[in-house]
Amino acid sequence: MLLHSLVQHADSREDAIPDYYQRRLVMWQIDLSSTGDSEPLIIDLRPSKGEKPRQVTAPYGVRSGKNPPPFLLADSALYVLAHPGLVKQSDGEKLPSTSPKDLTKAQQRHATYRSMVTSWCDEHPDLPQARTLTKWLDSHTPDRWPEAMDQGHLVAISVDGEWIHDLPQAQRWWAEKVTSAKSGKPGKSQEGICLVCGETGSLLNTLPVPIKGLPNSGMNTQLICLNQPAHYRAGIKQLGATPVCVRCGTKATTALNTLLADPEHRTYAGDSAIVWWTRDPTTETDMWTLDNPDPTEVAQLVNGLRHPRKGRDALAALDEDAFHAVTLRVNTNRVIVADWITIPVPELKRRLGTWFADQQPWDGWNNTYVYWPVWRLALAAARWDKRKSKYIDTTIPVHLQADLAKAALHGTPPPAHVLPVLMQRIRADHHIDRPRIALLRLALTRTTTRHKELSVPQLNATSTEPGYVCGRIMAMLEAIQRKAMPKVNTTITDKYLTTAVVSPRAVLTRLRIGAHPHLRTVARKSEPAAKAMEIRMREAFDLLDDLPAHLNAEQQALFILGYEHQRAHSARAAAEAIKAREAGKDLADDQVADALPEATEDASTTHSALR
Repeated sequence: MLLHSLVQHADSREDAIPDYYQRRLVMWQIDLSSTGDSEPLIIDLRPSKGEKPRQVTAPYGVRSGKNPPPFLLADSALYVLAHPGLVKQSDGEKLPSTSPKDLTKAQQRHATYRSMVTSWCDEHPDLPQARTLTKWLDSHTPDRWPEAMDQGHLVAISVDGEWIHDLPQAQRWWAEKVTSAKSGKPGKSQEGICLVCGETGSLLNTLPVPIKGLPNSGMNTQLICLNQPAHYRAGIKQLGATPVCVRCGTKATTALNTLLADPEHRTYAGDSAIVWWTRDPTTETDMWTLDNPDPTEVAQLVNGLRHPRKGRDALAALDEDAFHAVTLRVNTNRVIVADWITIPVPELKRRLGTWFADQQPWDGWNNTYVYWPVWRLALAAARWDKRKSKYIDTTIPVHLQADLAKAALHGTPPPAHVLPVLMQRIRADHHIDRPRIALLRLALTRTTTRHKELSVPQLNATSTEPGYVCGRIMAMLEAIQRKAMPKVNTTITDKYLTTAVVSPRAVLTRLRIGAHPHLRTVARKSEPAAKAMEIRMREAFDLLDDLPAHLNAEQQALFILGYEHQRAHSARAAAEAIKAREAGKDLADDQVADALPEATEDASTTHSALR
């Protein structure tokens, strides 16, 4: 199914790459003059700092063994110019190697390259470019190279500024040569029915094009590779038991490489790459919103949940267009297909809308919903470095970003370990921000059905769920402390969160007693504000018959959610109090309690405290 979809995509693209060609980074250009009245130009195409590298579509294929074959016309400096490679000297300067072994290897590689190019020129005597190239090969002896050139740099040849390898004659010749090599020895090529297209034809021994662009990939990373006895079926090596014809194998691997090279169809998630496409190449997939969500477009996806396409329309969409996505990893030069999905495009939009609806936290200060990319949610599960005020990205759980993307596309819960890991991080570093709340909401919403009324973006003031109420009380006690001590450096949350989230009775009882002096301090400035805060706290305590002595893992998550909901609710009230004060209105008792301290603090400073 994956190969079939890739072949289908290759046939539908107008900008399809020729068979056995691939977009490659060209560093040097040898430009020949068709008139022969000037010396060849060697042009340095390496990008300057900050510039994008120069990529061209050039011949490519699998290259392995003791004598790896050359590529037509565009190859490394080792092959094109017999470059022996740079060697670092004692003074730090790099000079071409003078080792007999390196020189011999370079001459051998160059000889095979000259032989191939000469063969192509001999078969196309009427082409002006072939005649020009033949003259240059006959007169050129590679013994000097630009100082910055190294043997691995890709070198391509042009005539009057036009790449020779782009000629139709070069494309056809290269395709025939690779096809012949990959179909087996003459007279021994296997014939059979291709499992992709269902037609009878010459079958491949190995896939002709390696997969490029995957994290940790090598030179010859293969999509299908059977080269160990444990991999064989009925003792048949390589693709003998996986019949794929030359056409389909070439198109599938070329299409996959094209998608991997296109940022609009590929994203990286740690050591994985996620590639997506649609049956109709012109369809907008909105997949990229997982990496960089635009609030307006995400709001449209969320609102679209209220008007899902059903019945005949959805079936028609399934027939007319489909969305495909594959998650790939590499293990010792073999591609691992970690996930594969095919769904109708309308269903994709519904699942993306649900994804953002399930994780959106509420920004009370600005009265808006916030949406986070997948990579940011994965980072929220990492360890927080208090000294540097940043997450340590090397502590992100393995494959979490790819697993979250999989959950978004499949509409399934995130991995079961997300919630325990996240709670362990919060208890350890006491850092609670909106990405962590979004990840917590996502895990709760998709893994439990018992607390749907709590796993919402905003405060549920009537809930009697013990963990949730205890989290709200913690936020209220912290607000009282901040009201009494606007410039406090270490809050009660910083000190007691680890214990309170596990054993709230002992901690909250003690903190309630400790809040009385803070309330007296607030009363000196505004007695109505102190009374309002005390009444709120009492009403929250009254929601429970008794504070729980211990909370289980799920209740601990609800504790954090209740804590953040109460803080966001207070931030909204504080913002409204500021607007009322600026408008010259008298504040009600509740507004006085929520208003920010009338000090030199600006809104942004206090907002960061409310987060």
